[in-house]
Amino acid sequence: MVELMAVRDYAQQIAEAIATVVKIDIEIADHNLVRIAGTGRYHKGVGLSMDRQGYVYQEVLRTGHQFVIETPGTHPLCAPCKARGNCSEKYEVVSPINVDGKAVGVIGLICFSDAQAKLIQENQQSYLIFLTKMAETIALKLKEQEFLAGLVSSNHYLNSIIDCLEEGLLTVDLDGNVLHYNQAAKRLFSANLLTPRSQLKSLFTPQIVADILKAGKNMDEVVEREVHVETKKNRVQMVLRALPIASEDRVQSIAITLRPLDEIGRIVNRLSLQDAGYTIEDILGNSQSISQIRERAKVVANTKSTVLIRGESGTGKEMLARSIHNLSPRQQGMFMAINCTAIPEMLLESELFGYEDGAFTGARKGGKIGKFELANKGTLFLDEIGDMPLFLQAKILRVLQERQIERIGGITPIPVDVRVIAATHRNLEQMMAKGEFREDLYYRINVIPIEIISLRDRKEDLDILSQHFIKSYNPQLNKNVQFLTDGFRQRLQDYSWPGNVRELQNVIEYAMNLAEGSTLTEEHLSPRLKTAPQNHTELNGFNLENVERETILRCYQAAEAGVRGKEKVAKALGIGVATLYRKLARYNID
Repeated sequence: MVELMAVRDYAQQIAEAIATVVKIDIEIADHNLVRIAGTGRYHKGVGLSMDRQGYVYQEVLRTGHQFVIETPGTHPLCAPCKARGNCSEKYEVVSPINVDGKAVGVIGLICFSDAQAKLIQENQQSYLIFLTKMAETIALKLKEQEFLAGLVSSNHYLNSIIDCLEEGLLTVDLDGNVLHYNQAAKRLFSANLLTPRSQLKSLFTPQIVADILKAGKNMDEVVEREVHVETKKNRVQMVLRALPIASEDRVQSIAITLRPLDEIGRIVNRLSLQDAGYTIEDILGNSQSISQIRERAKVVANTKSTVLIRGESGTGKEMLARSIHNLSPRQQGMFMAINCTAIPEMLLESELFGYEDGAFTGARKGGKIGKFELANKGTLFLDEIGDMPLFLQAKILRVLQERQIERIGGITPIPVDVRVIAATHRNLEQMMAKGEFREDLYYRINVIPIEIISLRDRKEDLDILSQHFIKSYNPQLNKNVQFLTDGFRQRLQDYSWPGNVRELQNVIEYAMNLAEGSTLTEEHLSPRLKTAPQNHTELNGFNLENVERETILRCYQAAEAGVRGKEKVAKALGIGVATLYRKLARYNID
């Protein structure tokens, strides 16, 4: 609460005005009995304590009532006073200054002559009313001061909150004149560009200014644009939002927020459970090939080099890519995934590189941000890169070499810091030979090759994967499956798994939907597993992959060590050296 001392100048003016009218001295004290105003002989004592003489004032403050002292010096309240019996005062009228029902001070009218005392005594009721009104006037001034102090405090508090925002905030009037800005906005622009008298046209292009001012014409208008801001250090891409500030059913001003584009990506990444959900430990399996993949992923995660993940559909290529991202120093950045087969060729370029406003017919107003820009400081996963058209392969190669992109319709290169992880199930070597895949891009993305072996070649992982899916689906399907029969397990072992881990997940989900107890049996399997031919020991020797592996292994063991020996093995087998290396890795031949 504001103290009475805060309005002492006003109180002194009131005291002097009263004294001038009634020709009697006035004294005003606060709740601590400090004189804050006075006239006549009390004027010199302003600012001094009255605690040893203001005994009447103490009682007024205690009770909150008016007092009339007709016999100062002999009144019971004057008993503790040193001047008792010898007081110079002849008559005294004292009124409390009440604020919200509490006495915060007193105002006293003191007579020093019999004529003054007689005048007050004869018109006592009128003077009491008059003094009460003066006390109320001072109390209102105190409330006003308290209200203004609250406004100042609230203003400081709101400014502190606004300055805590990480995004830049400006407010402008309907003519584009800057009214207010926070510290984040101040840091964005140089001091000569952003001042309390700045105009929008000094900060943004004419088109952006026109778009912002549209928000002032409609209370429901919200403008979102991508802008380039020339900061004190460099040129930054930002997302601008302009919103109307309405009052009394009309727009009075416009609020503008500015947030860096890459910061938005980091926020989305932090809030996305999907992006944050995979670790390298989620790559399940006890087989040697999976163990090697986990170890390699831990090593390559800390590098910036491009990774090429190869493997059949359903083996978990994207899951491995996300795991590498979440292990890397880029884990706070965005992980952007784009499937090169799922998007038509004509749209794929705009998805990857974005486009400027008006770049082509049907382009969205304000342009569009591409995946490369969204993944800045993060990772871009290009799934099924083998299906990417040749003209886009050239643009991808340029990004990997120059670390910058150009939007469709744009003329200014945009630097990007993106790690690319590519994946494919296709034979890129054969595609290169046919001219369907650029050789230079192949060597640029194949810096760190990782191949995920198909599930049929690592059936020792079936059990741990099945148990994982069962554990996952139990709460989802409200089941309590705990066991698998030997027949169920054998059927899983006998099946060839053309859909790999994704198909196994589908099979387990199907079986659990049919299960009523705690055990999965052959009866719960899907028809394709029930009718699939079972492998028998006498037929194992005719498996083409087993034959291929055995042939490569025998040839490899018979050859000399080193690169020269591998060249001879490749020649004997009638395949290229690169293909030999890939098959050696696939079959875990060291």
